[in-house]
This record gives sequence, structure tokens and C-alpha cells, in this order.
Amino acid sequence: MAVRSLSLPRSLPRLDRRFIVAGFLAAISAVVVLVLTQPPQRSPVLVVDRDLPVGHALGEADVAVRYVEDPTGLVIGDSIGELAGFVLAVPVSAGEPLLASTVRPAEVVDAGGSMSFAVPIERAALGRLGPGDLVDVFVTVSDAIDGTSTRLIAESVYIIDAFVADDPGVGDDVHLLVA
Repeated sequence: MAVRSLSLPRSLPRLDRRFIVAGFLAAISAVVVLVLTQPPQRSPVLVVDRDLPVGHALGEADVAVRYVEDPTGLVIGDSIGELAGFVLAVPVSAGEPLLASTVRPAEVVDAGGSMSFAVPIERAALGRLGPGDLVDVFVTVSDAIDGTSTRLIAESVYIIDAFVADDPGVGDDVHLLVA
């Protein structure tokens, strides 16, 4: 006896529109989740590794790198690069980021042409003068014939060092060493 198999014609499964729409919505949801959970863009900035005084020349050992979300106004970079040798315009504490306004190029100073003098604190920007500042020097002369006259005697004079005396007998003068 011969057995004959009866095979029914097979049809391909039909795709239901609901499955297509569900798959499309799942893909859109996955993309939205990826976009919303992406971490913010972070930029490398330079920070000071230790407390540094005004006038200090920056070197590779003085700075570290920190990543921040908003680097506005900060010195961006992952190494000191071209800032090597720049000097600090203000004292900076450890961990503080470097600002473009806190550093300036180093001045080449000929120490042979330096001199020092004292200026009353109220005439020296209230004692806020510091190493690396550039100042104009004026002299005021009084005489019986011409009266009082003030004139410029030097422009853009580089301050090598500046300090206010701690001795109360000296007065409130700012002592300047200029080039």
C-alpha cells in the first residue's frame, strides 16, 4: 500500500500593519532615549595645580587639566602649550581655572636700568599695583613763578616688584621697583 502525502499549499505569513507601526514607534523611542541621555559636551581647560603668586612664570608643572561643560572665559586646552612662560597678573589659588585675564606675556626686563621709589598709596591705584603692570610716570613741580605743573616723564614703565611697607613709621606708601 502506497501512502501518498497530501501537502497543502503553504502561504507566507502576512505582516499585520499594527506590528509595523509598533516596530517603527519602538525605533523612534530608542533614538529619543539615546539623544536625551547623551552626556553634555565637555571641554578641557587649564587649572592651577598649586597656589601661585602674582608675577609667577607658568610652567608645565604649574597646571593641570579639568573638563567642564561651559568653558566661557577660561583658557581652553589640554597642555600649557604657548602659555609656557606667561606670567600671572594676579595671585591664583590651587584648583582655580586660568582665565584669559589672569595671564599675560612675560616682559623682557633689563635689570641694569631699574630704580625704586615710593608713591603714596592713594596715587598708586590704591596700592593695587603689582609686578608685571605697566604704568605711566608723571612728575608734578611747584614753583613761585609758573605755579604747579604736571608732565609725563615716562610711558609704559614695567613694574618689577611692588609692596606696601609693613612698618607703620614708613607710612602708607607703595614701594615700586621699576625697569
